[in-house]
Amino acid sequence: MVTAEVLESFDVLPGLRPEWERLFRLRPHEPSTSFEWTAAMARHHVRASDRGYVVRLLRDGVLVGLVPLVLRSLAVMGVKVRALTPLAETYNTHSDLLLDAPASDVVSTLVATLSTLGARWDVFRMARLLEDNPLVPVLQAALGDRGHQQARRAGLPAYVLALPDTYDAYLRARSAKFRNHLRRTERKLAAAGVVEVRELQVGEDFDAAYDALLQVERASWKQAHGTAITAVERQAAFYRDFGREAFAAGRLHVQWLSLDGRPIAYNLGYLTAGGYHYLKTSYDHDARALGPATVLRARLVEGLIARGVARLDFPGEPYEWESQWTDTIRWRTVVSGYARTLRGRVLAAVERVRHRHAGERRVVHVDPRAQRPPRPTHA
Repeated sequence: MVTAEVLESFDVLPGLRPEWERLFRLRPHEPSTSFEWTAAMARHHVRASDRGYVVRLLRDGVLVGLVPLVLRSLAVMGVKVRALTPLAETYNTHSDLLLDAPASDVVSTLVATLSTLGARWDVFRMARLLEDNPLVPVLQAALGDRGHQQARRAGLPAYVLALPDTYDAYLRARSAKFRNHLRRTERKLAAAGVVEVRELQVGEDFDAAYDALLQVERASWKQAHGTAITAVERQAAFYRDFGREAFAAGRLHVQWLSLDGRPIAYNLGYLTAGGYHYLKTSYDHDARALGPATVLRARLVEGLIARGVARLDFPGEPYEWESQWTDTIRWRTVVSGYARTLRGRVLAAVERVRHRHAGERRVVHVDPRAQRPPRPTHA
């Protein structure tokens, strides 16, 4: 028998860490379900007006799931609604739930618990579920069984790179144009000065490496655009807190490239049993002509292959530069369950009309320079 316990504050998170770690290590989970990601999200991405919950799911007294939820008022297509989502949905990562397995009895109990939180909600949404995630059909069935109108529609695609056994094999699979461009870029950068590529090692100072990363962010085009980590206080604090804990847990990968001792590009990623998850990358705008991001990304691919990592996952929006490195995409899907409230019924009708003429799926690359900067820090 599966039962649920609702904890009505994120203040309980520190006491849940041992249980959280055990569940997270059971199978390949998305980074956004890790304890370090969740704790940093709760500290830096929860608004004063939000309500937070943690649902503990137990089968015959044994913990089988931990699901942090946030209830937030939003305007969806002009309709003011109360949206209930997993905490990680407030950030652009793949959707997932921290469960020992996406079993129907566990997910059904979770969905039933959503109606007992003591606060009314209009829509429950997971907006970035990978289509092949076994949670998708189970979640849809559970929502339907509880009498919720539910809908599923196509989401944004995400690039993924299956890594071969050798770096040479990877290069052979890419086009001659790509290989020639990479060789020219490497020669151009090497001629500009002393090039060094480093990775943060166990026992080294994470904060010093993070400061070097922030130095690159400040020098990137994103700083003036307002989307750099350094341009948004809560972003800088979030990644420092998350990164420090993830590095201590042995899951964070930090890599940077220096020219004559000055950091000009970096990669930030997270390693799980499922592979390498790209989190952040940038380069010094003044060094753009030298292609430091391209050279460093090639070293990243080479290093991951040498370590036996099977997959490099690009979890954000589909950017054009990602298509230079892989031809493979995975489609994401949006699953919504609507409450039997007036606003829930109105939203269900509005979204049904809006998405009924969805055309053929195609990859449309996102222009990061056209995106709006993040909103200011919430009190």
